[in-house]
This record gives sequence, structure tokens and C-alpha cells, in this order.
Amino acid sequence: MKKEVKKELFAVVLLIALLVAFACASSSLLMPKRENFGSTWGRFLKEEKDSVNVLFFGSSMSYCDIVPPVIWEKSGLTSYVMAGPEQTIPITYYYVSEALKTQKPKALFIEVTGVFFEKYQNYTKVNIGYMPWDENRIGATLSASESKEIIGLLFPLYNYHSRWDSLEREDFRIALKGYSADELAGYTFLADAKEMASVQPRNESFDGANYNTNIGYLKKIAELCEKNGIKPVYYIAPNYWPLSDEHMSMLENDIGKMGNVRFIDFNKDGGLSSYDPKLDFYDNLHFNWRGAEKFSDRLADILTRQLGLEPTVNPDSTIWNTRAQDFHKLCAG
Repeated sequence: MKKEVKKELFAVVLLIALLVAFACASSSLLMPKRENFGSTWGRFLKEEKDSVNVLFFGSSMSYCDIVPPVIWEKSGLTSYVMAGPEQTIPITYYYVSEALKTQKPKALFIEVTGVFFEKYQNYTKVNIGYMPWDENRIGATLSASESKEIIGLLFPLYNYHSRWDSLEREDFRIALKGYSADELAGYTFLADAKEMASVQPRNESFDGANYNTNIGYLKKIAELCEKNGIKPVYYIAPNYWPLSDEHMSMLENDIGKMGNVRFIDFNKDGGLSSYDPKLDFYDNLHFNWRGAEKFSDRLADILTRQLGLEPTVNPDSTIWNTRAQDFHKLCAG
């Protein structure tokens, strides 16, 4: 009798294990593959451990505006943009915590327009769904996602089971072999130009409770930086759809109370005058490659002249020179 019970128990455990393995393999295959436009964890994790000098976080105003290969050319510093679309500040906190598992940057930049986002934006499933399976993903799922998204984030097959008919060769290749390293280190190339006629106020709504929550998460990120000897910089990217002066003043004041954090508003004091309104913008929030190249050049100057950063000893120049070449090829059309 005992032998029969053991056999049945073993069969149940084996069946559960097989079901879990099938679910994991199916989820890996069925999830849409993500190689640009942020949340590119599969590609970020291909970077050599402790090889990145500077990390950039935030929303699309980071991954559309910052070109790590340009920063490399101008300063010799390695960098990576680990941002996500419409990423909220709580999710950014978990991104920072996760990224610091494999990289020890000298500086960390966060585009903080997200402080004034709504509590939940449109891309929770994307921002969290591509994170590695560990405590940071679970933490982001349980504390920074809508209740309707939790099941699909914990069990991705729930979200993507209907993709069987639309699978392509690339889905199978990446599911089997994994992602390749990112040629542009997290930057998403945008070519089109839209003329910016004038600055249009955002007229953003203000949720005091959500704002205070976001400031709390920025403090937690600053504490992580201090613990790890990282220089934190919170900034607002150049754009033609600015936040109100009242909210900007409040944000600058609250960040100033954090002590170890530097704040830069790139729209302040004629900040847009360095860019061509006819050629440098993709839309009122994002640069195209021309504007991104200019902005990245300026960031390289800030990193070296103002923050005093020096490159890591013996970086892999072959990879980074190739990335710079790839960027310029795209620019040439």
C-alpha cells in the first residue's frame, strides 16, 4: 500500500513539474520578442558583468533621447539605457534594484517626468513582464501594477496563449538561443523629423498622494546609490511639452532635500536653444537621432567635466567601436 502511495505521489509531482516546464517554455516562446523601445532586459543581461559606467532609467524620454555609443565616442565611458515606455517611478525603482545585480555603475541618471504620471500608465505589462524572475519582478508586480494585470504577470501564458498562430521564426530563435547584445545599448533609433512650432504647456493633473509615493521611491533609489557608491542624477529631458513651473519648482525642492542627488532641468535657462526645432525632434517629447546625438554629446560633457567620471580600465573597445559604427550607419540612412 505504501509503495502504491509513493508511486501515485511521484506521478503527481512529475506531472506538476512537467506542466510547469511546459508553461515556462510556452511562455518564453509566445511572449512577443522585445529588442527596442525599452524594457529590453533580455539584451541588457548580455552585457558583461560590471562593464557599464553609467546607467540611464526612465520612460521613452530616455531610450529615445540617449545614445550610449555617442557617449562612448565623446568620453570613453560605457553606458546603457534600461528604461521602459511610460514607466512609473515605482517600477523604475525595481529596475534600478535589478540592474545593480549585474552592473556597478559610477553614475545613475533617471528622467523624472514620471513623478507626474498617473499611478498606472499604459505599459505595466510590458515594463514588468520582461523582467527576470526574481524578487524585484515579484515586488513590482505586487506593489506597482494594476490588480487586473497581476495574474498575467505571474502567469505570462495567460496573456499570450493566443499567439500560437502568429509565431515567426524569430520567436523560435530567441526562445531557443536567447537575445543577442544590443547594438545601440538600449537606445531606440528614430529617423523622422517633425517641426516644433512652439512650446505647449502640458497642463498635467496633480495627484498629491501619488506624487508623495513617487518621491518616496526616488528617495529609496538615492539610498541605493549611496549604499553602492553611485552618483545619482535626476533630470528632466528637453521637450516641447513641459511641466508647469509650479510643479517643476516643487519637484526641484523635494529632490534638493535628498542631499546626495543632483537635479538638472534641461529645459531651464534656454535649454532648447541648442536644438534645431525643424530637424532635431521626432515629436514634442522625443528627439530623433539628430537631437539625441546632440543631447548625448552634452551628457558626455556633464559626465566627464562636471561629475569627474573616468572610464573603466580596459573596456571592450571592439564592442563599443562597433556600436558607434552601427549608429552612424543608421544615421547615414
